[in-house]
Amino acid sequence: MKKEVQVTNEVFRYAKKAGASYINKPKMRHYVHCYALHILDEEASNELRRGLKERGENVGAWRQACYKPLVAIAGLQGWDIDAIFNADPRLSIWYVPTKLRQLCHAERNNNAASSSVSVGSAHLPF
Repeated sequence: MKKEVQVTNEVFRYAKKAGASYINKPKMRHYVHCYALHILDEEASNELRRGLKERGENVGAWRQACYKPLVAIAGLQGWDIDAIFNADPRLSIWYVPTKLRQLCHAERNNNAASSSVSVGSAHLPF
């Protein structure tokens, strides 16, 4: 069973270590997906953070930008974001953020609809 306090403390420690002291502890649950991106693809996470910082974007922009790479990772692994979180011991203690789960679900449906449309149009008799 995942304990929110345990999750919050771990994310908070990560943020402090990464130099994100501007993120206060009560809000840490909003950044779990950013930490997940860092765990799953550290290079992409650092590149994303650097790019946003160079453009002068704020922390909210960084938080929103962390979703897209995670959705792409989920797409490569069968859209099962829960399995991705559960496969890594550093992520398995966390709840998958609802928004991330919703984005994965929507993208999976979009891809399924696109596939069925393109497959269906290939079979038109004219």
